[in-house]
Amino acid sequence: MLKKIIIFIALLSAAMIYAQVEDKHFIQKDDYFVSDRDIQGNTWIRVNVAKMIEAPTEATRNEGKFMMIDDGKEEWTTHYWQSRIALESELKLGTIVIAFDYATGDTYVPPKERDNARTGSWFMAKITDISTLYKGYVMVSGGYNVRKDNIRVIGTAENMTVKVADAPVKQAPSEVVKVDVPVKKEIVIQKEAFQDPNLKIVKAMYGDFLEDNSMDVTDILNAKVKDGNLKVTCTDAFLGVNFRTANEKSLQLQYQTKDGIFETVVMQGMSAKLPDKYHRKVK
Repeated sequence: MLKKIIIFIALLSAAMIYAQVEDKHFIQKDDYFVSDRDIQGNTWIRVNVAKMIEAPTEATRNEGKFMMIDDGKEEWTTHYWQSRIALESELKLGTIVIAFDYATGDTYVPPKERDNARTGSWFMAKITDISTLYKGYVMVSGGYNVRKDNIRVIGTAENMTVKVADAPVKQAPSEVVKVDVPVKKEIVIQKEAFQDPNLKIVKAMYGDFLEDNSMDVTDILNAKVKDGNLKVTCTDAFLGVNFRTANEKSLQLQYQTKDGIFETVVMQGMSAKLPDKYHRKVK
């Protein structure tokens, strides 16, 4: 009996410790968001969750070595940030923020699952409009609406410094950490396509956004048309396929309108933001 009590207490303690090391976004205290470029001069940048495995020094030209959580790859960079969930009082014009890159409707929302949060895409931008804060969201550079509970600011829980525009940032050093992580990456978007009582997809191709590599999913999508409506999610799971690629996935639909005109809709991960010359290929 005593042994069972000890085991129960140990498990309870472990659960409490686990709960303390991750916040509501499933981000841990020693996590960093890293990129291959700085936000200055860019409308937005993509950032990924990583662990610091070698601290920056003068010998490394102030570059730190980081291991990406999504695929375990290691990269050197000077562009890294620690962050924490923002307080509503910190949501001010010009504040540099980090948000989870998943939208419901036209608003980016926080991660619901741990795996998605730690291996999915995040992006960094600046708050440009707070007139809708009373509705629960703000607008960031690029014209994207982000829910207030999906916003992180630069800094740590212990260091409440918030970066606004070019203000200096204090970053807490992190101990060298190595962890084993699963390889998992899925870029997800949702978008309503079109309404037509006689809707029929003429041609639909799904594949790699950056490479000439795709597959025909016309029949798959036509089977999903219901009452002249088609709601599409650009993922393998929605299409029922297994398309392997390290790059963005895109879905190109061609359909005929009631007037007999052929129109094309292109969907891809972060479609409103890509392509541009600053897009970083997933190595």
